[in-house]
Amino acid sequence: MLGNVQIADHAVGEAATASLMSFSIISRRAFYMSVAITSRQNPWFKRVRDALREHRDEIVIEGPKFVDDAMRAGWKPVAVFSKGSSSSDFSLSPELFDSLADTKSPQNVLGLFARPTFSLSSVLGPRSSVVVVALDGVQDPGNVGTIVRLAAAFDCGGVLLLPGSADAYSPKAIRASVGAVLSVPVVNASVRDLIRSEIPIWSAAPIAPLSGAAAWPPQSRSILVLGSEGRGVSDEIAQVSTLVSIPMSSRVESLNVAASAAILLARSYELR
Repeated sequence: MLGNVQIADHAVGEAATASLMSFSIISRRAFYMSVAITSRQNPWFKRVRDALREHRDEIVIEGPKFVDDAMRAGWKPVAVFSKGSSSSDFSLSPELFDSLADTKSPQNVLGLFARPTFSLSSVLGPRSSVVVVALDGVQDPGNVGTIVRLAAAFDCGGVLLLPGSADAYSPKAIRASVGAVLSVPVVNASVRDLIRSEIPIWSAAPIAPLSGAAAWPPQSRSILVLGSEGRGVSDEIAQVSTLVSIPMSSRVESLNVAASAAILLARSYELR
């Protein structure tokens, strides 16, 4: 009942926000009062702003559902911020909150978290019958986030980001993953790391059909590398991998990398 009472106390003028605030977020402040922030010079405001821009050591998750999901998944927030409401650690003035929110329609809650860290061995370790996705120069954070979501949907062992790929923990990528980034290990890696793992490497052909390319994606322990739609995977990857293509009509020359990932990973999952 405590959470419901607190929501009711602050419902006036904040009904939309309060109705979305989950008990786990509200319960963080059951025994202390929220701190109001109204200045851009406030150290906490600057900390959230820097995390949104750089997402190097800390990241920001937007929206009460995603913040709550992160906490339920075991992520411990550094702090939770709300828009003009005292039902969080910090209450940001509407002007300050809107200047931080990454969407046109802010969801009135921001969670500041330490950036998750995973070792390369945790992704390329001895797990059997697992396909790992590697992204080679995929620069659009929306595509990266979507592929992280696909990796979760089709039970992949993780996502490796090769040089030139967008950060999976940027606000846009987190949003595109629809929360899947909370459950999928994401690690930066190099082509040399892939080769040294001695795990079979497959790569998606940039165009289809491609003579000599396999028609079916890997089904067991392997690394599936996806490159950008424009150039595909690097020559270094192509030379050490088995190419796989997607049979399709000649009406189009290539598919968006996220669309290709969806088809290949769905096929791989079905065949396992």
